[in-house]
Amino acid sequence: MDLSTIAVPHTHTHLKPLLPAAPARVLEAGCGRGALAAALADLGYEVTGVDRDADMAAAAKERGVAVIEADIRDVSGEYDVVLFTRSLHHAESLDDLLAHAATLLAPGGRLVIEEFAWERVDQAAAHFLYDTLAILVAAGLLDAEPPKDDLLTAWVDGHNHLHQGSAMLEALGRVGSDLTTVTTSILWRLVDGRGATWTEPARAADVLNAMRDAEERRLAAGMLPPVGLLASVRC
Repeated sequence: MDLSTIAVPHTHTHLKPLLPAAPARVLEAGCGRGALAAALADLGYEVTGVDRDADMAAAAKERGVAVIEADIRDVSGEYDVVLFTRSLHHAESLDDLLAHAATLLAPGGRLVIEEFAWERVDQAAAHFLYDTLAILVAAGLLDAEPPKDDLLTAWVDGHNHLHQGSAMLEALGRVGSDLTTVTTSILWRLVDGRGATWTEPARAADVLNAMRDAEERRLAAGMLPPVGLLASVRC
């Protein structure tokens, strides 16, 4: 089972209001195995994926996605949307990368990001994530090493090298206008990060969907912060 497909319906639900209608030309930066790119293509979008990882690019090509194996800073062309899917937080320079991405847009095109604002995680969110991880490990569903020290400190130490969500939004605002933001659940997508391996991959979808539902109930009740983030600007 390709676990990268599990989050596609969730992503598309929140992404849809930020995208122009098909058949708009979409460049997905950091397309990974191409699950989202393939889904957008099935909806009629003209999608090109970009990934500098050869294995990821090859997997996306196997899905039928048109892929450029390169750093996006080396890409040229014209698109209606440049979409960064959980890849912008690693950028060396947000301003430089987004400035180049803006040059790839047709007039009135949009830069769109799907990200997580790691700085929004509080004690409750850290406990929700890592307690769930510990339960999945104890149940034999995940092979991972849950943090043993203060859970919020463990989260911050593991993520403070990444760009904050606020920094990404500010950088988007500097390169475009009409900033639109959407907050979402995302902790459920992070539980199997940092080298964790599903020992029973066939059960992963049910587990992650149940965790998503639990997170979204807590979001609605004000018990957890909204860490997931989508945003777009017009350039």
